[in-house]
Amino acid sequence: MSVAFAHLHVAAVALILAWNIWLTNRIAGARMLPRRFVGLTGLAGLMLLPGVIVVLATGSLEYGRALAAVAWLWPATLVLFATQAWYATARGFVAPSMGVPIALYDSLIAGAAIVQLAVRYGATPPSIILALLAAQYGALAATASPAALSSALLFYVPLFAPAFPARYRASATVRVILAGCAAVWAGVIIAKFWPSSGAVRGYDRYDNLRLRERPGGDFAIGVKVFPVLHSGPPPVAIREDLALVDTIDAGVIAVTIAPDGVRRATLDSVAHVLDAVRSDSTLLVVTLGNAAAPLIPGRFAPLDADRRIEAVRTIARRLRPDYLLPVGEPYGRAAAVYGRLPVTTWSRFLTRASAASHQVSPRTQISYAVASYDARDSALFAWSAAADSPVDVLGFTIAPSDQGARGLDADMFAADRFIRATRSPKEYWVWSAGSFPAAHGEHSQDRALWGTLAWASSRPAIRGVIVAEAGDYDTTIGLRAANRRLRPAAATVARAIRALSENR
Repeated sequence: MSVAFAHLHVAAVALILAWNIWLTNRIAGARMLPRRFVGLTGLAGLMLLPGVIVVLATGSLEYGRALAAVAWLWPATLVLFATQAWYATARGFVAPSMGVPIALYDSLIAGAAIVQLAVRYGATPPSIILALLAAQYGALAATASPAALSSALLFYVPLFAPAFPARYRASATVRVILAGCAAVWAGVIIAKFWPSSGAVRGYDRYDNLRLRERPGGDFAIGVKVFPVLHSGPPPVAIREDLALVDTIDAGVIAVTIAPDGVRRATLDSVAHVLDAVRSDSTLLVVTLGNAAAPLIPGRFAPLDADRRIEAVRTIARRLRPDYLLPVGEPYGRAAAVYGRLPVTTWSRFLTRASAASHQVSPRTQISYAVASYDARDSALFAWSAAADSPVDVLGFTIAPSDQGARGLDADMFAADRFIRATRSPKEYWVWSAGSFPAAHGEHSQDRALWGTLAWASSRPAIRGVIVAEAGDYDTTIGLRAANRRLRPAAATVARAIRALSENR
């Protein structure tokens, strides 16, 4: 359902953009309006589409550096829209019942964009100010999709206040609908403000935690590198991510390859690139990603098990990874693409995948990640933990929610419960330890990763943690921001690796 809401949100954004462009043209031709107001509207309308391009491009490390110098364009555009809406309302160009919701909504997202710009350049605003940014993302998570917390593709766009009477009934209806959307979005952002303030402050609870010594050297910390690969790794990812791996001295490297990227050229490129950093002591984790999600809301892609089994066999034969995840999160990201399939479907798939992998690479261990911690995840985990299960390693995804550290604590508590319930002698890993620096601030990422590492190191059964991710590519959760600046969490991860190495 969240995918359907995300598609509806994108459709609403497209409609609002078209409305704003049309309204700019109408206001520019209105002779009864003050020229100052017309000029303000025209300037805002002129900056709108370039601002949208900047917002999309600066969310990815592949393009963010080129446009980092004009990242201010989007906040400036939103401020102009808010000024236009308040101007029109104050001068009586639009009815207050329509103008006030639009002006309030524009002001809220403009304020959040200014805070985000400060965070982008490394500032740490007070929690009460950062709460506005978190509230905007919390509203997006509620009205569009939880993926908005880590995606640059879901965002709010501003609305012009219509400064002239509607000529047609259809036009008046569109105005009411858009004003209603603005009122709802503004109301949700305001409602999320106080909980978001608590969410931002909640990460401070991890400040006093300590890593548990593992003298035997049986605990590893790694990082996921590169975006999801449909072809060879992009040059900027090779340069930046391998430099990060060297800087933090990561003991594990993880990559995700899309099903359509499992080709000889792609795998040879990955193998060649990783040869430079992969040594006898550096572990390689490969995850087979998911197919593209259908564009039609409510529809799911079919699980082509035969094709995925062949992809698993090819990856195992060419890359010889230490760990291979034939599916990352059966009841997490995979469920958003394939739907919530029965446990028996995934157990049969994992059995076949394990046999195919072990046939060509016996030393490669098969695993997957628990993500939702619900009844189906629990049942699949219990099957995987059995001694005769073909799954070699048990794994988790640990991440905050829109409630901040409360979501992170819930994941760690649930993982503890799963471990206690099965008491399996198999290895356990945290295959993805994430956070939301773009939504909750970079201090939250720093503290969330430290809390996850402290929790995992204190559990003797857990073998290691993979930090997601090295950089902002498909998501905005990287240790390196889209403008190529290392976030503070990178130094924290390096400190944890160094401390564990000294203990060893």
